This record gives sequence, structure tokens and C-alpha cells, in this order.
Amino acid sequence: MKKILIILLAISIISCEKLEISKLQKTAQQDSSIAHMNSVLNNLKPFHYLKGKVQKQTIEGLMKKYNVPGLRIVFTEKGKISWSKSYGYANLKDSIRVDKNTTFQGASLGKPVTSMAALNLVEKGVLKLDEDVNNKLKGWKVPTNEFTKKEKVTLRRLIGHTSGFNRYYGANYMPNEKLPTIIQTLSGEKPSKHPAVKLIAVPGEKYTYSNPGYLITEKLMEDVTQKKFENIIDELVFKPTDMKNSSFQQPAPKHLMDVSAVGYSENLQPYYYNIISFKAAGAILTTPNDLAKFTSTLIEDHKNGTNMILSKEMTSKVFNRGSRLEKLGFTLFNWKDDIAFRHTGHNYGFTSFMFGSVNNEQSLIIMTNGSNTHELFSQILYAVATEYNWDYFKSNEYEPVDISGKDLNVFTGHFDWYGKKIIITNELDNLFLQIDNSRFKLVPVGTNTFLAPENSLLITFPENLENEIKTIHIWDRNNDNYTINKMY
Repeated sequence: MKKILIILLAISIISCEKLEISKLQKTAQQDSSIAHMNSVLNNLKPFHYLKGKVQKQTIEGLMKKYNVPGLRIVFTEKGKISWSKSYGYANLKDSIRVDKNTTFQGASLGKPVTSMAALNLVEKGVLKLDEDVNNKLKGWKVPTNEFTKKEKVTLRRLIGHTSGFNRYYGANYMPNEKLPTIIQTLSGEKPSKHPAVKLIAVPGEKYTYSNPGYLITEKLMEDVTQKKFENIIDELVFKPTDMKNSSFQQPAPKHLMDVSAVGYSENLQPYYYNIISFKAAGAILTTPNDLAKFTSTLIEDHKNGTNMILSKEMTSKVFNRGSRLEKLGFTLFNWKDDIAFRHTGHNYGFTSFMFGSVNNEQSLIIMTNGSNTHELFSQILYAVATEYNWDYFKSNEYEPVDISGKDLNVFTGHFDWYGKKIIITNELDNLFLQIDNSRFKLVPVGTNTFLAPENSLLITFPENLENEIKTIHIWDRNNDNYTINKMY
């Protein structure tokens, strides 16, 4: 009996020690997450900046600058939410603050959710990625014309925006208006407010972002399952990932509308709630926490073969290294050994952002009820990239260089930036950049490279300046590169 008591006591001590170690590990993880969060939230800066000259921004400061009423940000790592924070107001009139339960219109963030559900149906054998969708569509068919003679519209092309359909996204509907059926919307028949969908290119030939393509995907999924679209998503995505605060239903469910943010314009005018007929393309009502579950689950499926939404084999088709014509649901960035994925969402008064690193098993979700969030989202992304070593999206720091004695007139001229008139002038041995009615000083940061610190634009000129300059390159605050033609 005494030996038994000693053994039980030893087991008890060991169990307590393990519990204490577990608590300490959990506390250390929480402390680390908070440290990372604070570093991100207090280290906002543009993509291109001068060393020692940049004024770090705060989320609150940028929200105030761009009239963004409310925001919630969630960061995930290895299948779990690492940290999150809410800012501002879901409803300015009633002073209701944003919290983890606040729902936002996710708009086009519903597209990757739809894509993964469609790919799930492919894995079940209900759909085929490369089959002519007219074989499965009922009551409406893709119109045949000169574009479909050799190539057909397929599911792969619909969810990858290479179907050849046009881009438009028309008016929504007030709750008291009669809603069109999918067939009426696709055909442009009343009460639809939209024109009939139209093929404008050979399927598979080029990338054209297409909301009608996702409406056809919605119709296809309903036809092959004989279920409502929102019920399909519930079954294949929302339930497996425990996304309890999300819906594609229109009008949205009351329990989600009761905690929904009000959307606001750039001058803080509220939008009335409206119904979206393009469900798959833009009708998702959700929370950042729910979308974090979606991205985390998808990454887990890919890295660990958990098969919650898709198999590892299918996620390899999603997270691929192919060209833009081979994307399925996300914009992808292939950088060294990593694959980063992104999608944005824009609806009246709402903007959202979803970004993730496959190798790092991390994702970032930001949702707001404001309209002017481009710089805000970008600077948060750069801060996250810097903190977590996402190499491609780290901010770039530059130091001024001395090019005194160089003839600056060789850099001057008038340029066309997709309709924007750009003028570069030499004024008292200083270069100035004018974009429409805005004017910025250019600081030399290389022999033929200049930075406009105020708007984070980097401009490079050809190395050989002996010949007349015909083009220049501009990197904007998102590090997107443009080749600009000289007019004179």
C-alpha cells in the first residue's frame, strides 16, 4: 500500500510539473505573440523610404487620415490565431465599436471561398476542372460564338478569370426590390439591372478579372448539386472550418446583420444595406476571425494533409508556381522557396484584405467598413513582412547619393502613365516630379534612380543616358512595376 501511495504521489508530481511547463510554454507563446503584434502595429511605413527620414505611422493615425471608421486585423500562424486587434467603430451614429463578433461585407473575398468549394466538388467527382461547363449547366448555356469555336469555358477558367467573360459588376438591390434569378441576371432580363454576360475573348487565352465568371460558377454548382449556393458553401467550407459567423445568403441572416458594421464612403457618409445578386462574386458576410480559420485550414490542408477542405494534391494546384493563367482563386507571388497568396474585397463602404505565406504557415486578414484603405492595408502588410521575414514584401530603405555635377536635364520630359500626365523638371539642380496636379521632389538614391519620399514612388532611368530616353520604370508604394513611355 505504501509503495502504491509513493507511486501515485510521484505521478501526481510529474503531472503537476508537466502542467506547469505547459502553462509556462503557453505564456511564453502569448508574450511572443504580443511582442510581434506590438512591433507590427507600431512600425508602419511606406514600401520605399529614405533612411532616417520616414515618419512611422500608426493604424489609428492612418484610419483618421483616410476616414476609415472601423477595422479589425487578425494574424494566424501554424493553424491558430496568433494575435488580433480591433479599432474604431462599426456604427458611428450609435457609437458601436468594432469587436471580434462584428461582421463585415467581405465582397470579393468570397471568391477564394467559392473556388475552394468548387474544387471540393471536383475531388468528389461531381465536377471536372477542364470540362466544357455547358455539359452540366441547366436552363442557361454559355453563348457560342467565334471565341468558343476552338476553346471552351471550363471551371478552371471560370475561377481563374481566364474564361473570356467580361468584367462588369453592376448595381445591387434594395431590400424592397424584386430580385432577379441567376438566369435572368446572366441573360440581362428584367428585373435584372445588369447587361447579359458576354464573351469578349477566347477562353484560356488571357486573364480578365470577371465577376460574371463567378456567377456562372455559382449556377454550375447549384445545377450539379441541386442545392442552393449558400447551402453548398455551408456544407463544404463553413462547417468543416467552424466558420459560424459567415454566410452567402441574401438577404443576410438576421443574427449576422444584428452585429454587422455599417459601410461608409470616403467622406464618412453611410451606405444603406443592399442585396448582392452575384453571391459567389461578392455577397459573403463574415468576420476576420472566420476568414482566419479559412486560410489556416487551407494552409494546414496543404502542409499537413488534413483534408478539411481539400486534399494536399488539390491544394498543390491552388498554390502553384505557374503563370497568371494557371491561378485558382488567389493571386499568387512566387518568391524564392515561398508562395504567397492574396485576395482583396471591395464593396460599397467596405474593403478587405487577405494575405498569406504558405511556407511560413501564416496569414493576415484585415476588414474595414471604410472605402479608402489602400495605403493603410499596404503599410500593415509591409510591417508584417518585416516582422516575420516575408522577404519579398519588406519595406526598402534608401540613402541619398551625391550626383552633383551631373546634367539633370537628361532626366526631364513628359511621360504618360496610363492616362496620368507625368512631368519631370530640373529646377535649380533639383528634379521635381509632377503627377497631374500634385508635385514632389525627387531625391537621388542611385546613379539613375530617384525616390519621391512623399508618395513612395521609385523611378529608374536607363543606364545608357547618351541615347534619348524613351521609357522609364516606376515602382509604386505596392512595389508594382510600370514601364512608362516618354511623350516628349
